[in-house]
Amino acid sequence: MKEKRKISILSAAMGLCCALSVPAVVLAAETLSSAQKAEVQEMIGAYLKENPEVVIEAIQAWRKQQDAAEAAITRKAIAELMAEAADTKSPVWGNPEGNTIVVEFFDYNCPYCKKVFPSMEKLIAEDGDIKIVMKELPVLGPDSEYAAKAALAAQMQGKYDQFHARMMNQGGRLSREGVLAAAKAVDLDLNQLQKDMQSPEVQQELARSSAWAQRLGVNGTPAFVIGEELIPGAIDGQRMKQYVELARKKNQQ
Repeated sequence: MKEKRKISILSAAMGLCCALSVPAVVLAAETLSSAQKAEVQEMIGAYLKENPEVVIEAIQAWRKQQDAAEAAITRKAIAELMAEAADTKSPVWGNPEGNTIVVEFFDYNCPYCKKVFPSMEKLIAEDGDIKIVMKELPVLGPDSEYAAKAALAAQMQGKYDQFHARMMNQGGRLSREGVLAAAKAVDLDLNQLQKDMQSPEVQQELARSSAWAQRLGVNGTPAFVIGEELIPGAIDGQRMKQYVELARKKNQQ
């Protein structure tokens, strides 16, 4: 009888090890005596020492489940972002009626954002169906936030594109003085600009961009959303074209 009890406990221990089910462990703990619990724990410990691959396989399975869950969340966020981008309040670069949408998260003091800027200019020049939705994401400090607010205020004067290009082409870090110099160079009304920078509309747009970045897991710039793909980091013009063509094909299916 004692042997049968021991075999039964051992079977339970092995089942727990293989399944690694938390509810099952809790249930088993509730139905075993203190001595039996200690015996099960000892058996599980010995089994895992002899078969460490069980733990590795369980961790790998858990990671796979986590990755799948995170991917599903990201896909949902991308779909909702693209739905918003179709009728966006964010600045638009390129063709406002373009059917192929690219969303860019960027910072005016990000050297990698400035590095990809010429490729984006070329893409817009060569492809008349591109709509680039600009998401200001000032992650590099107060000067970056000041520049982002100025750009959104420039949109209110109808000069976002010129101001954006001027700041992206300006070498080095942009100070507040540098931002205002860029604004003056493209004939913006500086008094109106500084007033609009404090407007609720500008604050709301920055908050929306930040919220989207958080949902997508974007914590650095640049980052792009093209079609159904989230692409973190700088990419060259050729890869950007490939992502655009892929998105276009999927839209046509």
